[in-house]
Amino acid sequence: MKKMKNNSLLKTHYFIAFIAFIAFMAFYSVPAIAQNYKGSVYVESTDFSERNDSLIVCFNIKVEANAVPNCSSMYFTPELRNGKQTMDLPYVQLNGKTRSKINSRWFMVASDEWLSLYDAPQMIVNANKYTDENMTYQTTLPYESWMDNASLFLRQELIGCRSEVNLYTYKLNDRVKLAPRAPYEVQSLVALVAPKAEVKTRNRQGSAFLDFQVGRSVILPDFRRNPVELGKINDAFLEVMGDQDAQITGLFIEGYASPEGKYTSNDKLARERAIALKDYIKNRYMLAENLFSVRSTAEDWAGLKQKVEESNIAQKDRVLAIIDGSSEYDAKEAQLKGLSVYSTLLRDIFPELRRVEYQIDYSVRNYSTTEARQLMNTNPENLSQLELYSVALEYGKDSPEYKRILMEIIPKYFDSDPVAMNNAAALLIENGEENTALRLLEKAPALPEAWNNLGIIYMMRGELDKAADLLNQASVGGVTEAAHNLQELAKKKEDE
Repeated sequence: MKKMKNNSLLKTHYFIAFIAFIAFMAFYSVPAIAQNYKGSVYVESTDFSERNDSLIVCFNIKVEANAVPNCSSMYFTPELRNGKQTMDLPYVQLNGKTRSKINSRWFMVASDEWLSLYDAPQMIVNANKYTDENMTYQTTLPYESWMDNASLFLRQELIGCRSEVNLYTYKLNDRVKLAPRAPYEVQSLVALVAPKAEVKTRNRQGSAFLDFQVGRSVILPDFRRNPVELGKINDAFLEVMGDQDAQITGLFIEGYASPEGKYTSNDKLARERAIALKDYIKNRYMLAENLFSVRSTAEDWAGLKQKVEESNIAQKDRVLAIIDGSSEYDAKEAQLKGLSVYSTLLRDIFPELRRVEYQIDYSVRNYSTTEARQLMNTNPENLSQLELYSVALEYGKDSPEYKRILMEIIPKYFDSDPVAMNNAAALLIENGEENTALRLLEKAPALPEAWNNLGIIYMMRGELDKAADLLNQASVGGVTEAAHNLQELAKKKEDE
């Protein structure tokens, strides 16, 4: 019998007997025994697995003596099946003694056309009726995705002396043993932003709880708590004015009174006390009038509400209801006086509302990178983000100082700046701290580089569609790293 490349072994008038052994599993031997010949065939699967993008098929065949009659041929054809998709693998041919001689003579006289169509077996064995044959079949082929759920069958075909056919099918393995697959590790690129140069404006803020004589607004430096409170103000001014690189650009002062007494009187008192502090500072430090901005709040009801909410005083809910009510300020004060807790408010809370708040605005000159490096550990608040960023680059991206500046120092002094938040988040992503990075990136919603870095986080989390949207937006926004990350995203999707 001659096996052709179209896998058509016999014409349709041949008689075919089909037996399927469904329970035939890997590493399990089943003898194939026909009624018209003696001897058995044993098949044992030893490997049906995927390795290095290849499918490995291996099994042992033992053919006992007399299993192949003299004038017969026996074929073993491995077959992959996954639903309607099938694939035949190279086959094995065993010939009886007489059939071996017939085939040999045929090949000597066969035409070139026939030989060109002949599908040679993986191996051919001329069986001896007195000798058992032991063979190991192994083949390797490129792995395809449909093979994941494929089963391995073995067709055994016996072509008898009178061209009769006996066909048996064995199931060798239910499923391919897949090699452990590590998910594709994305090689993403974070995007940083070089900060822009800026006019460096800084400020110092504070509150002074000054004591005034009843009904008066003149500051007495030695009266009650005033030496301590004025000392705080002096310290702030001396620190700013003692810095040769700083220049005062403005002073803001606001006076507050407590809700005690008539509103119109408190309005006047708060304004006059704010002016008194302004005059004290102006005269003490010989500052120009046009540097000052003065405001006042007659009665600090907002401050009173906050203090009450933070306290554990009695009748707390009632006090808050009066504060939030729609009555006029003097009427609210009268309602508070009617409560038993009023004395506590008068003693413990109202004094904290009588204060003057101040803010010193000043500008700082620009520094060279060398100067900025020296100031970083002494006066980092005087440095711009660009100056700190330049120092970080001078240290080098692989240095601990680079990471400390971008992840700690800059975010500390520029905690609401989108560029600072994005750059710190970029380094956190590289450290695997995606949750912290995500919180920082929420403060930079309009920055294309932040979209790129958010896309990386979602890609790391497996939210690939969301990552694609963000990376595409970043790419349109001109972020060059986004184009690379989109390629990595495509590889990740293909891997999954």
